[in-house]
Amino acid sequence: MDTTLGMGALVMLSALLAVVVARQQCRPAEPLPPVLLGLELARMAEHVRLVEEGDQPWKAERLAAITLAYDLVLRDYCRSVDLPVPEGRGSLSRSQRFELESALITHGHDW
Repeated sequence: MDTTLGMGALVMLSALLAVVVARQQCRPAEPLPPVLLGLELARMAEHVRLVEEGDQPWKAERLAAITLAYDLVLRDYCRSVDLPVPEGRGSLSRSQRFELESALITHGHDW
Protein backbone atom coordinates (compact mmCIF):
# COMPACT_ATOMS: atom_id res chain seq x y z
CA MET A 1 0.00 0.00 0.00
CA ASP A 2 2.85 2.42 0.82
CA THR A 3 4.47 1.67 -2.54
CA THR A 4 1.26 2.65 -4.34
CA LEU A 5 1.13 5.96 -2.47
CA GLY A 6 4.80 6.57 -3.22
CA MET A 7 4.29 5.89 -6.93
CA GLY A 8 1.25 8.17 -7.00
CA ALA A 9 3.22 10.95 -5.36
CA LEU A 10 6.05 10.41 -7.84
CA VAL A 11 3.64 10.62 -10.79
CA MET A 12 2.08 13.81 -9.40
CA LEU A 13 5.50 15.34 -8.79
CA SER A 14 6.64 14.60 -12.33
CA ALA A 15 3.41 16.09 -13.72
CA LEU A 16 3.94 19.20 -11.61
CA LEU A 17 7.51 19.48 -12.82
CA ALA A 18 6.32 19.28 -16.44
CA VAL A 19 3.89 22.15 -15.81
CA VAL A 20 6.60 24.28 -14.19
CA VAL A 21 8.98 23.68 -17.10
CA ALA A 22 6.25 24.48 -19.64
CA ARG A 23 5.40 27.74 -17.88
CA GLN A 24 9.03 28.80 -17.83
CA GLN A 25 9.30 28.23 -21.56
CA CYS A 26 6.28 30.39 -22.39
CA ARG A 27 7.00 33.74 -23.96
CA PRO A 28 5.88 36.76 -21.95
CA ALA A 29 2.63 38.23 -23.20
CA GLU A 30 2.93 41.20 -25.50
CA PRO A 31 1.67 44.43 -23.92
CA LEU A 32 -1.61 45.77 -25.21
CA PRO A 33 -1.45 48.83 -27.47
CA PRO A 34 -2.51 52.10 -25.84
CA VAL A 35 -5.66 52.36 -27.97
CA LEU A 36 -6.95 49.03 -26.59
CA LEU A 37 -6.10 50.07 -23.04
CA GLY A 38 -8.05 53.29 -23.63
CA LEU A 39 -11.07 51.28 -24.77
CA GLU A 40 -10.80 49.00 -21.74
CA LEU A 41 -10.49 52.00 -19.43
CA ALA A 42 -13.66 53.48 -20.95
CA ARG A 43 -15.48 50.18 -20.40
CA MET A 44 -14.28 50.05 -16.80
CA ALA A 45 -15.31 53.68 -16.16
CA GLU A 46 -18.83 52.89 -17.42
CA HIS A 47 -18.97 49.83 -15.17
CA VAL A 48 -17.89 51.92 -12.15
CA ARG A 49 -20.70 54.37 -12.94
CA LEU A 50 -23.27 51.55 -13.21
CA VAL A 51 -22.22 50.03 -9.90
CA GLU A 52 -22.32 53.42 -8.16
CA GLU A 53 -25.82 54.12 -9.47
CA GLY A 54 -27.11 50.57 -9.01
CA ASP A 55 -28.72 48.91 -6.03
CA GLN A 56 -27.41 45.37 -6.39
CA PRO A 57 -26.36 43.46 -3.28
CA TRP A 58 -22.76 43.72 -2.07
CA LYS A 59 -22.44 47.17 -3.61
CA ALA A 60 -19.35 48.14 -1.60
CA GLU A 61 -17.54 44.96 -2.59
CA ARG A 62 -18.51 45.37 -6.24
CA LEU A 63 -17.33 48.96 -6.21
CA ALA A 64 -14.02 48.04 -4.57
CA ALA A 65 -13.42 45.29 -7.15
CA ILE A 66 -14.21 47.38 -10.22
CA THR A 67 -12.25 50.34 -8.85
CA LEU A 68 -9.19 48.12 -8.37
CA ALA A 69 -9.61 46.79 -11.93
CA TYR A 70 -9.93 50.37 -13.23
CA ASP A 71 -6.78 51.40 -11.37
CA LEU A 72 -4.80 48.48 -12.80
CA VAL A 73 -5.85 49.34 -16.36
CA LEU A 74 -5.15 53.03 -15.70
CA ARG A 75 -1.61 52.14 -14.57
CA ASP A 76 -1.09 49.93 -17.64
CA TYR A 77 -2.36 52.69 -19.93
CA CYS A 78 0.02 55.22 -18.38
CA ARG A 79 2.96 52.82 -18.63
CA SER A 80 2.16 52.12 -22.29
CA VAL A 81 2.53 55.82 -23.13
CA ASP A 82 5.60 56.28 -20.91
CA LEU A 83 3.96 58.27 -18.12
CA PRO A 84 5.20 57.78 -14.54
CA VAL A 85 3.07 55.49 -12.40
CA PRO A 86 2.94 55.25 -8.58
CA GLU A 87 4.58 52.17 -7.06
CA GLY A 88 2.44 49.34 -5.77
CA ARG A 89 -0.27 47.11 -7.13
CA GLY A 90 -3.29 47.98 -5.00
CA SER A 91 -5.92 50.62 -5.44
CA LEU A 92 -4.88 54.18 -6.09
CA SER A 93 -5.89 57.04 -3.85
CA ARG A 94 -8.35 59.54 -5.33
CA SER A 95 -5.57 62.07 -5.81
CA GLN A 96 -3.28 59.52 -7.51
CA ARG A 97 -6.12 58.45 -9.82
CA PHE A 98 -6.87 62.11 -10.65
CA GLU A 99 -3.19 62.81 -11.37
CA LEU A 100 -2.88 59.83 -13.72
CA GLU A 101 -6.11 60.67 -15.53
CA SER A 102 -5.03 64.32 -15.84
CA ALA A 103 -1.61 63.31 -17.17
CA LEU A 104 -3.23 61.12 -19.83
CA ILE A 105 -5.57 63.92 -20.91
CA THR A 106 -2.73 66.45 -20.90
CA HIS A 107 -0.73 64.21 -23.23
CA GLY A 108 -3.65 63.87 -25.67
CA HIS A 109 -5.10 60.52 -24.61
CA ASP A 110 -8.81 59.98 -24.19
CA TRP A 111 -11.06 57.13 -23.09
